[in-house]
Amino acid sequence: MPRRGRRFALRGRHLRIAVTKLLARIGFKDEYFLILVSIVIGGATGLGAHAFYWLIEFAHHKCYGQNGVAGLFAGRGYMLVVLPAAGALLVGLITHYFAREAKGHGVPEVMDAIYRRGGVIRPRVAVAKAVASAFTIGSGGSAGTEGPIIQIGAAIGSTFGQLLHVTRRQMGVLVACGVAGGISAIFNAPIAGVLFALEIFLKDFSFRTFSPVVFSSVLSCSLTHALRPGDRGIFELDTLQKAAYVFDGSELPLFLVLGMVCAVASVAFIRALYATEDLCDRLQMPGQLKPLFGAVLLGLAGVAYCSLSEAYVAPPFFGNGYPIIQQTLGSELFTLSTTLLLAICGLKIVATCFTLGFGGSGGIFAPSLLMGAAVGGAFGLGLQWMGLIGESSVTAYALVGMAALVAGTTHAPLTAIVILYELTRQPLVILPVMFAAIVATIGAQLLLRDSIYTLKLRRRGVRMGTLADLTILKRITVEEVEYEAAPIVELHDPLQRLLDRAAELDTANFVVVGDDGCYVGLVVADDIKTALLQPEAVPLLLVDELLRTGVPTVSRSEALDSVLDKFAQAHVPALAVTAAADHSRIEGLITHEVIIARYQQELDQQAG
Repeated sequence: MPRRGRRFALRGRHLRIAVTKLLARIGFKDEYFLILVSIVIGGATGLGAHAFYWLIEFAHHKCYGQNGVAGLFAGRGYMLVVLPAAGALLVGLITHYFAREAKGHGVPEVMDAIYRRGGVIRPRVAVAKAVASAFTIGSGGSAGTEGPIIQIGAAIGSTFGQLLHVTRRQMGVLVACGVAGGISAIFNAPIAGVLFALEIFLKDFSFRTFSPVVFSSVLSCSLTHALRPGDRGIFELDTLQKAAYVFDGSELPLFLVLGMVCAVASVAFIRALYATEDLCDRLQMPGQLKPLFGAVLLGLAGVAYCSLSEAYVAPPFFGNGYPIIQQTLGSELFTLSTTLLLAICGLKIVATCFTLGFGGSGGIFAPSLLMGAAVGGAFGLGLQWMGLIGESSVTAYALVGMAALVAGTTHAPLTAIVILYELTRQPLVILPVMFAAIVATIGAQLLLRDSIYTLKLRRRGVRMGTLADLTILKRITVEEVEYEAAPIVELHDPLQRLLDRAAELDTANFVVVGDDGCYVGLVVADDIKTALLQPEAVPLLLVDELLRTGVPTVSRSEALDSVLDKFAQAHVPALAVTAAADHSRIEGLITHEVIIARYQQELDQQAG
C-alpha cells in the first residue's frame, strides 16, 4: 500500500476507535457506530443516485428527446443502430480500461465482493458504473437502473468501510447500507430497499444489521425527496384506477395460473441471458468491442420493429421500458392486443440479452417489470375476451404479473411484493400480488434452482446460502451426528499412560475425569505436542499438569449452532458430549470437523 494510503487507513482506524470509545462513554454499544456511518452512507448514496438519475435523463434527452421522436434520433431509422452503438462503444471502453466490474447487471459482482473479498469494492466502480449504465440506458440499451444503483451504493458503502478500517462483518453491513440507500433513492421505495439488501445480500434480519440499513435507506430517500420534490410512486395509479378493482377470492385459480406462467417466463429470461453471455465469451473479438456488437444487433431489431409497425419512434423494448409499463397499467392497455404484448415481452428478452449479455451495463429489474406487465396484461386481456373477468380487473393482472416475474427472476418474493406496492401505491391488489409472487418463486426454483443473481456466482464456484441454509445448524442436534467415543483418562494418571492410549486409539484429544468420575476438562493435541518438546520431562508429568479447565461440554440434545458457539469460545478442537438427562456422564467426543462435514452434507442434499 502506498504511504498516503497507509496514512488514510491509519487515520480512519483512529477515527473509528475514537468514535467507538465516545459512544461507550455515553452508554451505547459498538453496534451504534455502524448507525452513525450508515447515516453518512445514506446521504452519499442519495447524492449518487440523484447524479445517476440526472445522467440518464441527460443521455436520453440528447438521444431521443422527451417523447422518443426528437433529439439526435429525430425519427431517422438508422439512428436506432447508431445511438445504441455509440453508447455501447463508450461502455466497452470504460469497462475494459477503467473498471471491468461495471459491465453486466452488477448485482452478482456485489454479492461476490461480500462473500469472497470481505466486501471490498474499488471506489472507482461507482463512477464507472454510473457513467456506463447512464449511457447504456440513455442511448436505448435495454436495461434498468436497479443493478447500477446497487453497485454504486455498494461501492460507496465499501469505500467508507475501507476508510474506517472496519471488520469483515461490519463491512458487509455497510455495503448493504449502500445497496438499500440506492434502491430507496432511485425507486422512491425505502421499505423495498431495506428488504432487498437483507433478503438478497446479508440474509440476516437481526436488529444489529436491520437498524443501520434502515437508517441509510431513510436518509437516502429523504435526500432524494429534497432534491426531486414529490412523493409519488413511479407507476402510481390515479384515484379512479385505484378504486376500480376489487379483489375476489374466486380469482385465485387465475392468479395461480398467472404465477406459473410468469415462473416459466422468468426462467426463459435467465437461461436466454446466460446463453447469450456464453456466446459472447466465445466470440473472437476484442472485449471492448463486444458491447458494440450487441448494440448493433439491438439497433437492427429496433429498425425491423419500426418498419413493421410503420411508426418511427423509439421502440418499446429500448431503454428501461417505463412508458410501455405505464400504458399497461391504465386505459391504454385496451388499445394493445394480446399478440402485441406477448411480442413486446419476447422482444424485451431478446433486447436485454443483446444489451447485457454482450457486456453492456445496466440492471435486470426494469426489463423484468416490463416483461411481467406485458405477460400479465396479455393474460388479463385474454381472460376478459373469454368473459372470465370484467374490464376493471384487466390492469390488475398486469400489476400482479410485474411482481410475479420479478419474484421468479430474483427468487426474492418479499422484495418483489413490497417494491410493487411502493412503485404503484396500489393496496387493493396486494393479496393476489403476494399469492402470485410466491407461486412464481416456487415454480422458478423448481425449474432452475438459481436466481438470475446466484447463477453467475455458482458458475464461478461460489456457493450461495439461502435463509433456510442459515438455520440448518439450528435444526440438527448432536445426537444426529456420528461423534466418536470419548477416550477418558483420570486426573492423576501419568502422561506416559495418556501417550500409550493415544498410540493405541489413534487419537490426540482426551476427556479428563476426577476421582469421582465426573468431568473436569480436556487434554488436546496441542498440549501433548508441547509436552513432547521436552521428552526428558515426560516420565515426571501427570495429566493434571496438561489439563485445560473451564472447557464447556455439550449435550446430546443440543443444536449444532450452539455447539459451534462453544467451539468459538473455548478454542479447542473437540468437546465432550454428555447424556441429555445426566450431564455428569460423558458419552463421546465431537470435533469441529464433524459438524462442518454434516453441514456440508445437508447443503448437498438440499441442492440435489
